[in-house]
Amino acid sequence: MFTISQWRLITAAIQPSGVFGFSIVYLIVTVRAQYSFREPTGSVLMRSLQVEGFSLVDTLECGQTFCWVKEGEGYINADIGQVVYVEQRGDTLLYDTSDNDVDLSKLFRLEDPLDQIHREITRDGIMKKSIDFAPNLRIINDPFFPCLVSFLCSVWKNVPAIRGMTNSIRENWGTSYEFRGKTVYGMPTPGQLSNATVSELKKLGLAWRSEFIVKSTEVIVAGEISENKLRNMDYIEAHKQLKKLHGVGDKVADCVSLFSLGFLEAFPIDVWIERVIQEHYGVFTTTGKSYSKKAEAARNYFGRYAGYAQEYLYHYSRCAV
Repeated sequence: MFTISQWRLITAAIQPSGVFGFSIVYLIVTVRAQYSFREPTGSVLMRSLQVEGFSLVDTLECGQTFCWVKEGEGYINADIGQVVYVEQRGDTLLYDTSDNDVDLSKLFRLEDPLDQIHREITRDGIMKKSIDFAPNLRIINDPFFPCLVSFLCSVWKNVPAIRGMTNSIRENWGTSYEFRGKTVYGMPTPGQLSNATVSELKKLGLAWRSEFIVKSTEVIVAGEISENKLRNMDYIEAHKQLKKLHGVGDKVADCVSLFSLGFLEAFPIDVWIERVIQEHYGVFTTTGKSYSKKAEAARNYFGRYAGYAQEYLYHYSRCAV
């Protein structure tokens, strides 16, 4: 769709004058410089962004995010205060929003030096195979509260169940948007979700996770723990503070640290990564077999981009082996 300012340009152009033809040509060139056309389901005008070293599918299907949902030829996200739809065609991202423009470079960490990351974390054969399997996978940059709620729901649950729970939370307490002829729901803010009770969440199938979410939301609404404060800490301190939230253990704290707060050294360990450690990285258990000891050993081994190493290994172990 055209913006108001673009329609004004059209109105100004379509009038009797000696420069009518020039005005139309100028308008078309100006619009095409900012947007790309998509025609499969009608003439839908979308913005475009050229990318290099990025796979939308691998990034959004590797298990690191529950904010993005498959929709048609692309993916949709309503957890950022508006709705954004993105699809990829070769080295071009085509996207549309319900309101303002969005910074896809920030959402998908397109500025991360991927070639350098690969060089730094490739320490062995299994790591090289994992990178080769999905070389353009990038760590996501999800909003803090939706990421936290999603991974609180993830405890002892598979991906379909997690998506079912998070969608139920969105539909019951989140903001609704009309987008492309559909109603889309975003994850509620802490203030919105503070209206939910444990019993109401249990009716949605969250079981004992309900108490985790209610109590964690209360702490965040009270300002005892905030995203801004966490971002101003180093990884170790932020991880420690996250664990003060009800139900947040080492793994959930690492997931939020990596997939939302941008601590790229975080190394979440779940059953898949535990298998990888047992089969390929026994050295990680030399100083101890607790979660904290193994995660610390992995951070020391892979360095500042240990989180990327984790996600490549995780995706490879689930999908290729």
